[in-house]
Amino acid sequence: MRSVDPRLRVLYLGLVAGGAFLFKGPIPLGALAASQALLWLIVGLGPRRLLRQITKLAGIATVVLLSFAFFSEDPTGDRWIHPELLGLEIPINVGGLALGGAMVLRIVAIVLGSQVARAGNEQAIAEGLGKLGAPPLVALPIDAVLALVGGGGGGAGKGRGDGRGGGGGRGGGKHKHGDDSGESEGFLAAVKRLARGDVGVLVGGLERGIRRAEQFTSERAAPEHRGIVGDVAVIAGVALAMLGIKMVKVLPSIPFAPGHKLVLLTPLYIAASVLTRSRWGATATGLVMGTVAFLSGDGKYGVFEILKHVVPGVLCDLSVPLLVAGGRRPGKVTWMLHGALVAAGRYASIFAVTLLAQPPAVAFAFLVPGLTVHVVFGVLAGLLVRPVLSALEPSFQKGIRQSHEQAGIG
Repeated sequence: MRSVDPRLRVLYLGLVAGGAFLFKGPIPLGALAASQALLWLIVGLGPRRLLRQITKLAGIATVVLLSFAFFSEDPTGDRWIHPELLGLEIPINVGGLALGGAMVLRIVAIVLGSQVARAGNEQAIAEGLGKLGAPPLVALPIDAVLALVGGGGGGAGKGRGDGRGGGGGRGGGKHKHGDDSGESEGFLAAVKRLARGDVGVLVGGLERGIRRAEQFTSERAAPEHRGIVGDVAVIAGVALAMLGIKMVKVLPSIPFAPGHKLVLLTPLYIAASVLTRSRWGATATGLVMGTVAFLSGDGKYGVFEILKHVVPGVLCDLSVPLLVAGGRRPGKVTWMLHGALVAAGRYASIFAVTLLAQPPAVAFAFLVPGLTVHVVFGVLAGLLVRPVLSALEPSFQKGIRQSHEQAGIG
């Protein structure tokens, strides 16, 4: 298997992703996932490792299914049943549950397919993307996210668990949200904490993602890429946090209310811009997140969906360094206006793609309400930016900077 050209491995993963995007029903998606499990065994990855991988996916699958089962997804496709439990009627959206199940099958197919593609060569995806022209700051995070999104990575089975330790104890132990024990917190409890302005759950997940990505990348990075391990870890960690937010329904569907997840995503774009040494850290984060989301079958417009994730990153990379230059700490109003700008830019990209796929009359009918709602959520996102950056500052000072110095670039 090691002799297989890495570019062919990337092509194979692309074909799996194409199937995940084109297939809509549970039967073809289930067949796709099952075929990847069969190929997993054929290439010699082993049944025990397959069982471990499926077990690791069970947690995220449960959260996705529950979030779709109890909220409205699409009035035209929703189908509610009301079974009784202890004398109480519990509304369950069977239509939403089917959509959630399809998403889970896509995730399983892509996660298993990415492991099959790198069988015999742990660096295959990164090498293949690099040979196809992707810069290391994009290729390496995509490789890391594909490996870690299903709970994988973590030492690659090479007995290196006591080696780098995920970045030398990033965070200095001052934030209890940096403890992995926080992962057990219930989803609804996490949403309530965010509603109160407590960003610990958001920052904790981000820090865990960065630690996992740094360990994965530092164990596999080629010598010429050691200098960007810190940035790769941030980009991959932020992308992992974004994917987690995107895969779970945060609010019930509301007419003319797309883009509500911008409230959580916008602070993460800003964090990526602040925490990376690269001039285009947030842009790379959006590209990585959008690419992995597309590979998982996200969106109605295929590869064009990536654009809506890249544009906010570009806007943040152009504006955030100016806002924080010289150690400045912008206030809430500044970040709220900035959030509105980012939201408007994101909606402009969505509108442009919609114009390509829909009649202009249909696209323009949604222009004003869609833009208004996006801007409102962008303004609300600005309220979280300062708390998020303040919570991340110790991690930046003690961990990410330290990892850069250890890589010989600080």
